[in-house]
Amino acid sequence: MQPIDLTRVKTYPIAERRNLVHRSDLLPPQGPPPPFESAELDAVAEAICAARRAGRPVIWMMGAHVVKSGLSLMLIDLLQRGIVTHVAGNGAVSIHDFELALIGETSEHVPTGLEDGTFGMAEETGGLMHQAIRAGARDGLGYGASIGRFITEHPERFPHREVSVLYTAYTLGVPATIHVTLGADIIHQHPAVDFTAIGAASGLDFRLFTAAVAELEGGVFLNFGSAVTGAEVFLKALTIVRNLGCPVAHITTANFDLKPLGDYHRPVGADDPDYYYRPRKNVINRPTSLGGQGYHITGDHRDTIPTVRDRVVRGLGEAFRGAAPRSGVAPEPLPPAAEAVLRALLARRPELEVVADSLTQTYRELARCFCAGGTLFLCGNGGSMADALHISGEMLKSYARPRPLPARLQARLDAQPDGALLAHNLEPGLRAVVLGTNPSLTSAVANDMPDRDVNLAQELLALARPGDALLGLSTSGNARNVAYAAQTARALGLTVIGFTGEAGGRLAELADVVIRAPARQTDRVQELHVLVYHALCEMLEATLF
Repeated sequence: MQPIDLTRVKTYPIAERRNLVHRSDLLPPQGPPPPFESAELDAVAEAICAARRAGRPVIWMMGAHVVKSGLSLMLIDLLQRGIVTHVAGNGAVSIHDFELALIGETSEHVPTGLEDGTFGMAEETGGLMHQAIRAGARDGLGYGASIGRFITEHPERFPHREVSVLYTAYTLGVPATIHVTLGADIIHQHPAVDFTAIGAASGLDFRLFTAAVAELEGGVFLNFGSAVTGAEVFLKALTIVRNLGCPVAHITTANFDLKPLGDYHRPVGADDPDYYYRPRKNVINRPTSLGGQGYHITGDHRDTIPTVRDRVVRGLGEAFRGAAPRSGVAPEPLPPAAEAVLRALLARRPELEVVADSLTQTYRELARCFCAGGTLFLCGNGGSMADALHISGEMLKSYARPRPLPARLQARLDAQPDGALLAHNLEPGLRAVVLGTNPSLTSAVANDMPDRDVNLAQELLALARPGDALLGLSTSGNARNVAYAAQTARALGLTVIGFTGEAGGRLAELADVVIRAPARQTDRVQELHVLVYHALCEMLEATLF
């Protein structure tokens, strides 16, 4: 069985979609809450007030119905007051939040779209979110921060950004983490989907969330309607931090949902349906067994969330403003081995400081590509083609240090007749393919097509798959065949990396990452390119083998 080719999926403009939730449906934080009485809710509100007065964290985990129920402004108000110190959600939270910022509407009619195969197929949602996630993963950001940054950096595209939780969290420096289940979100249907980028970004968010849980002693964890993701992510994070010796015992947890549980502290067995409701075990009871207190509040989010906000704001006082986050939103540091190579390069050649950030981005992108089994395609002309071949040679076998074969493969080779030579000399490589080395294809393109410069693009189209990357070298940045290849790579969903001179040229406009050597003369640009790609090869080898 062959996997489905998602690049064949058809999308449509989001402007054609009828939405069920509109900006006008959002509840304002001002005004009295609806009548809702609950002793458990009052106790949770008091715990939140006590935690924030003591400078302890409040983590808010949620499912998408919080956003779809029009409650984003309530949470935004709590973020702006410094009451909520960490926001977390599943993938659907990010999608509805993103669409509200983009068009001021969200939530399509699923039954109709499912019948004709258009459910979840809005072009802009998937296309733009994948741009944001890929760029963020390249820069060492988590999923939530990637979306928040993208909205912040493109105000012209997001006229309704002030109702976005992720945008607000990013601008305030409050951690916002998104915990994705692959295949569960509509953007996973999009032709441009990059599962390696999603996995990298959401994986980093899990580690950031776990770091927040590590500081939860004396704090509060709130779970609003995330019956699977929220409960399971919290449980795994909590066991990790306790495994590492973090003293997280005296905590308050609260689960908010429509489901009534009765006496939710009573023991239940596997013959009781309530046993299988995950938040009962994994939010309310198990995490608080060392001296904490867990609560369950039954009710509609449109009743419970405004009431919680009202109780907490009145309890702390209108003037209360919590301390700013200590860490804010920061990229993940490079692995120490890669960082050491980069620092050594800059110590030898200080003029290359101007490419440090783009070299770091290139390293992150290619490490992710290779770890996912992807291929790096390279191209250039003349001396730049020689550089492309040089790079591929360094990647296909060891560059600066030994690369031992996996023991199992070595044993299989050793078991073959005369296999010892192979077993003890072959080395693992990184998949690197130089375009333009097939003279038969090059001559066929020159003979059959109106522009011979599409030869690299044609070869790339035949070989590349989503998750791969293209590295184009052009000292001027204006090589037509390299630019055509870059355009094709973008259409295929590949990451495009450009090595150019300081002018950048057309390639710089097309590339996701540009390494602009600080020179204009061709030979000087190429000399600097060699230094940079040698460092890149060493960074990859030092961390992948």
